[in-house]
Amino acid sequence: MGDPNPAGLPFHPAPLAKSFGDSPSDNRSPALVRLLRLHQEAFQNFSQARLLDRAPSACLAVMFSGAVLLFWMAQEGGANLPAGFVWSLWLLTGVIALTVIYIRGFARHPAQGTLETATRELRKFLLYTGTAWGLGAYAVMPGQPDAALIFAFVALPGLAMILVLKDDKAMLAFCGPVMLLSLGAAAMRGWPHGLAATLGAGVICIFMLQRAIRAQRDPLAHLTQQ
Repeated sequence: MGDPNPAGLPFHPAPLAKSFGDSPSDNRSPALVRLLRLHQEAFQNFSQARLLDRAPSACLAVMFSGAVLLFWMAQEGGANLPAGFVWSLWLLTGVIALTVIYIRGFARHPAQGTLETATRELRKFLLYTGTAWGLGAYAVMPGQPDAALIFAFVALPGLAMILVLKDDKAMLAFCGPVMLLSLGAAAMRGWPHGLAATLGAGVICIFMLQRAIRAQRDPLAHLTQQ
């Protein structure tokens, strides 16, 4: 046999890749790329089905949080009967819509709609429900609420949704309007310590949201990037 290195040059074998992600994308076989993309699609379908499955828990979280805060606000002189009824009706509309989407999403034939469509509708009505909740800062809050009530008004539903939904877009759809509308009410109505309480609750929710987003990421998603 001939010398595989006739020039006598030093031979340094390339280190083996520790994982699929360490290999250059140019060296990936088409079969591996297809496999990784199939994995990503399966993960997305699983995440969408899981979000849809958590809709009833989100509805219960909204109703429970709303009942607790309505009672608290009534004790401080807010949430009179007409305003409390209207705010509850707004929230109930969102809860009913989420429940209908959940039932329809699992009952329909795949040919009649996809999981992606159902989750898009779910996020749209979470945006509505978050907006309805945030409007409660104008409708049912006492004239001068204490800081603890303001903090709970933002943090309680936000943390409940983050813990229940575990979906970044859905959590932002609900928590975003709650935060923005509460900040607006605190500034417009001159609540003592209102801005600080609202921002404090928002920081906690954002921190928990970032942790939830990191936890839900597909560990193999980066392998499909070109």
